[in-house]
Amino acid sequence: MPPILLKGGLVLTFKNDDPKPHAFEADVLVDNGTIVDIGTSLSLPGGDGEVVDCRGKWITPGQIDTHRHVWMSIMRAQQADWMLSEYLVKMTGTQAGHITVDEAYIGQLAGCLEAINAGVTTVVDHAHVINTPDHAPALIDATIKSGIRSKFCYTRGTAPSSISPWAYANDAEARVWQMKQIEELAQKDHGRLSDRVELGLAYDSYAPGHGPLQPHREVLSLARKYGLSPITTHYVGGPQQSFRHSIKDWDEAGLLSGDVLFSHANGLTHPRADPEEWELLKKYGASIGATPEDELGMAHGNPVAYEAVNRGVRVGLGVDCVSIQSADLFTQMRFALQWQRGHVNEVLAAQGKSPLFTPHSSASAFRLATLGGAEAIHKEASLGSIEKGKFADIVIIDAEDSINLAGAIDPFQALVFWAKSEDVESVIINGEWVKRGRKLTKVDWKEVVGPLKEAVTKVEARRQRDGGTADYLQVNEEMGCATQ
Repeated sequence: MPPILLKGGLVLTFKNDDPKPHAFEADVLVDNGTIVDIGTSLSLPGGDGEVVDCRGKWITPGQIDTHRHVWMSIMRAQQADWMLSEYLVKMTGTQAGHITVDEAYIGQLAGCLEAINAGVTTVVDHAHVINTPDHAPALIDATIKSGIRSKFCYTRGTAPSSISPWAYANDAEARVWQMKQIEELAQKDHGRLSDRVELGLAYDSYAPGHGPLQPHREVLSLARKYGLSPITTHYVGGPQQSFRHSIKDWDEAGLLSGDVLFSHANGLTHPRADPEEWELLKKYGASIGATPEDELGMAHGNPVAYEAVNRGVRVGLGVDCVSIQSADLFTQMRFALQWQRGHVNEVLAAQGKSPLFTPHSSASAFRLATLGGAEAIHKEASLGSIEKGKFADIVIIDAEDSINLAGAIDPFQALVFWAKSEDVESVIINGEWVKRGRKLTKVDWKEVVGPLKEAVTKVEARRQRDGGTADYLQVNEEMGCATQ
């Protein structure tokens, strides 16, 4: 790829080991997939490459999504009014196990492209639709084709064979071929599936008291043998204890390490939460992927992003399921920040006090979506900020002509509260244009939308036919959750 020189833009970034946001006009030189220089009056080495006029534009780091089920773009706007038990019955227990290879592929491709379109350059993909040995290769192919940077977290597990009672009759058979496939993928350059896609592990099967520990140790040992990272797992807890394995459970089982990324972690905000869990996260360097929008909507528990920041725990933001809510991190920044502000205000009001200032700035939410995400996946040395030596994962925001951003006084406030996907003019990943002039460049969206709609029609027809008719009250009881 030829060098790219971005001239005269306003660079908006945090920096490693510096808590302050930085905004400064500069040129940014990209070569061989890396940011090689930042300064003024820069020129292309040898005169070769492309010069891009960025005057009136903002140059920001690519956003990092720390928890997303990418393939679920084939279920968009299906589940926004569901609570968790309904989701588990109608999606996990009914639809997921019937998704075909072709449906998974087009959902994955569309999901990667919508992330890029919104300025997300890296995604931690909890790929929980590996129904056959052909599913994972299809998902990986779609991911590579899109051009996104991905931690492709292969899910060792199966869809349930029964909803009530919850059972996994097919898991023993699937375990054999899934373990074999994970190792085969891991053996390829220690899980480097392409120059941008790396293998990780998604693992929700461990729960204390549910059988012997050895099978769980075998899965995690396999991942760690090849350095697969992150190992991501759901930890909802709170009033809907659908995933009972807590951080402390992982520690007591000898499974906890710095490579574990807990999605949601809302159990940490529950009134009966064990404060020792925060200390365990810090001790091991484990991290959290917070998805505040759907956590609030599905009653997972209160968002933990800013509590993690306050306690010095690694944390980033994520979208989770685009079948439930927004597909961009701008929205997640707003939800995380405004919920935290509202919570602080509520605590003060209960004491008869009024806040004089906000404890967390708009810029802090931008950090969560960029450098915070890099820290959550232990990639802050190479991702998350505009700094020399880091990968050239860059988003260019059109602030000059945008109806949302024109005339904005504080660019960080504007990014968090006013910016939308439509303001993402261009995206560079690994030094390559993947969106330019508001158009995707690696894949023509017009070639995706037809097959996507066909897949959506088939998936929705199956849902309407097969439904998912289990008693939600009984499912809630099996999860250990009292209902209203």
